[in-house]
Amino acid sequence: MKFIFRYIRSISYRDRLQNEAGFTLAELLVALAITGIVIGLTGSGLYALMKADRRSQIETTDRLELERALAFMTDEIKMSQQITIDTESVLTSTMNFMPVPGNISIQPILVLSPAPSSGLTKPIVYYVAELPNSSVWLGPRVIYRWGPTLLQNGNYSDGSGREANRIPRPLRVQYYNEVLVDGISAVATAEAAIACESSYGNAAPVVADRLGFYACIAPDKKSVKLWMSRQPNPSATARSISALVVTRSN
Repeated sequence: MKFIFRYIRSISYRDRLQNEAGFTLAELLVALAITGIVIGLTGSGLYALMKADRRSQIETTDRLELERALAFMTDEIKMSQQITIDTESVLTSTMNFMPVPGNISIQPILVLSPAPSSGLTKPIVYYVAELPNSSVWLGPRVIYRWGPTLLQNGNYSDGSGREANRIPRPLRVQYYNEVLVDGISAVATAEAAIACESSYGNAAPVVADRLGFYACIAPDKKSVKLWMSRQPNPSATARSISALVVTRSN
């Protein structure tokens, strides 16, 4: 009888050992396959999320850079007496225009005549240029501003920190070439064909020449519609912005 009880206990012990031995090979393979699928789905979802977030960041950055450039330009236009696109005088020596050196192509877009109260005697030029050699900018085109430095109070500086409108004439104000915004498109997008109303067609370029930045000026030279498009490369999404600005100075 004792032998029977010992035999039953030994069978029960072996069963417990088998139950506690762990998963079978088939169970482990199934678990690994399921884990791999879950990790793969999670990874692809995370990658898609990161990619979408990156696209959103690029779009936001492009929009902010265009808005900052447009805000700066708008403020300066409002301070001006009138707006013209006098390409001939810009590209000749009549106003001593000195574009940034090393550029292949220069395209003047806006010429601002400063108000008499500004203390300036020369116009301010906004122009588009191709990238110079060994440039740090993205391109394919860059908007430059040729003009004096603006002080924090909104007045122009003579180049040494003094306000130009408080210095007796004759006055020599230093003009600089500064990049306003980079990554300007080198192609005419669909929006370019509809951006100029007929009443703002004075000196407006033909649609084929509206490459990233152009202006439609009213006949009275007091109102201008600006249009900018940022597209660093052909595969990037184009971001456009426009505004109607009116001068406030007489």
